[in-house]
Amino acid sequence: MKDVFKIKDLEQVRLLSDPLKLQLLQAFADGAKTTKQVAGELNESVTKLYRHVDALHDAGLLEIAEEKQKRGTIERTFQAVARRFEADHDLFTDDKSEEGGEAVREMLQVVEREIGHAIARPEASDGPEAIFMRLHCKASPQRIAQLGDALREWIEMAQQDGDEQGQLEADEQQEIGALVAFYPVHQEK
Repeated sequence: MKDVFKIKDLEQVRLLSDPLKLQLLQAFADGAKTTKQVAGELNESVTKLYRHVDALHDAGLLEIAEEKQKRGTIERTFQAVARRFEADHDLFTDDKSEEGGEAVREMLQVVEREIGHAIARPEASDGPEAIFMRLHCKASPQRIAQLGDALREWIEMAQQDGDEQGQLEADEQQEIGALVAFYPVHQEK
């Protein structure tokens, strides 16, 4: 499994804007599993997940780790192709800007619902209090580079399996979401 997979296809971006498909991809990024195992983790019907898993596999986001003959059928074990997925900036260049913009809007709409729910109903979560802010700052190019590096380090840390993960039952674990955007601001003149 790669550390980072560059998404170069807008259909892949659209697939990952679906919350269930994103959950599936995250589950398979934790290690090779069958669809049945992931269904148990997510408390979902295995039959509901088959088409979503097939879509992720067909899009090149999941790979088959193992196939076994089992009672007249083939049992497949899948794993994510990488631990982290990043959109290639070329997806949003001028010649693809309309399609790329639509894919970004779809993803942001899903995140908007998640953030809205976390802010509007903090008592519905056993997790940490939601942090929601927008920030613009001015700094030297060197300082901005330091901030970008620190943000990338935080992302790496957030995605690493903690030592405790192997010791916690699924019902003891908490899940957080984060939307990260770090970009230069161009003032309209």
